[in-house]
Amino acid sequence: MGLNGVLARAAVTRCHVFLAEALDGAAPRMAVERELARRGWVEALSPADADILCVCGEVPGGQADAIHRLWDQLPGPRARVSVEQTDDAGARLDGCVAELLDTAGQRRQEAERWVQPDDDDSDDGGMDHAAMDHGQMDHGQMDHGQMDMPMPGGIPLAGEGTDRDGLNLDVLKVPLGPYLSLWPAGLVLHCELQGDVVFGSAIDFPFGAPETGPAPGPDERASVIHHLDLASRLLRLAGAAASATRTRLIRDSALDGAALDQCRTELQSELARIRKNWLLRRTLRGVGHIPGGSGLPGLEGTDVWDRLVGMFETAAAGTAAATGTKAAAHTTGPRGAGDPAQKLPDLVRGQELSVVRLIVASFDLAPAARTAGVSG
Repeated sequence: MGLNGVLARAAVTRCHVFLAEALDGAAPRMAVERELARRGWVEALSPADADILCVCGEVPGGQADAIHRLWDQLPGPRARVSVEQTDDAGARLDGCVAELLDTAGQRRQEAERWVQPDDDDSDDGGMDHAAMDHGQMDHGQMDHGQMDMPMPGGIPLAGEGTDRDGLNLDVLKVPLGPYLSLWPAGLVLHCELQGDVVFGSAIDFPFGAPETGPAPGPDERASVIHHLDLASRLLRLAGAAASATRTRLIRDSALDGAALDQCRTELQSELARIRKNWLLRRTLRGVGHIPGGSGLPGLEGTDVWDRLVGMFETAAAGTAAATGTKAAAHTTGPRGAGDPAQKLPDLVRGQELSVVRLIVASFDLAPAARTAGVSG
């Protein structure tokens, strides 16, 4: 075995995996997360940090382009896998290990990946290079804000806009989603940024607007799993890694068929720890506050902290309906005016990107198919 083989074997002992969740991919995604934890692997927060792209759930044709863009962002050596059934997670990841260890195949893949097009076929965006060579281009008349000149990843160059203080600052348009770590499946939040502050946004469901909230009539186990899954992702985004790990372990126990009474006892103990975490409380208090008259029944007056606590309380109650907490309210049916997703543009305006992620994660924006997929 050569040096390359030795290094490859060392690398696959702790692979970094980026999870891209399709609209029906909650159950496969949870199965992959459990397999990653068992192996001691790492869930990557971005494609650039990943060795493996793992697509969870079935990807319709309309989503293929977004998956290809993610795949292009992975550095080599790299592997790609699709997990559509929960029982397939371990075997599919083993296949990725074999692919990563194939150093000759990886070299061929990289050689094909970086083949440059012929100069005659290159797209120069319509610029007149002859004029540039003779100094005839008037740079003072170039409108960079209107040029269709994308940066890596398809993000356009910054334009200009007026901020709230009346200053003319650069404006960068950045889409968040549809495939983003710890992000609701199928949601895209189109943000206009000045620095790292969102001053305008719009929501989109490019692959079709799913129904929101748990599926009609979810059983108790499905509700416990669903809400603990939401809570663990929010805790991880908030930097409470230990709490997130313990919450995910309780979720996995419920997935394994553990007695629900035991799961509730454990999650209530974890909720007690979280309530005593003054740093977490201080971080989340007042963030994403929903004022009265917002058109979100059951969520008015809550902030991210309230909604985090509500996730645990709803899980402890067993079903989404059996709760007295405002923060646990859900809507079921087509997304409409009473859906939290429709209020995101107002809630995230003036917030930094890190805060935007917390606000989004504090709502149950998961498609109804998720809960249906994990029941039983």
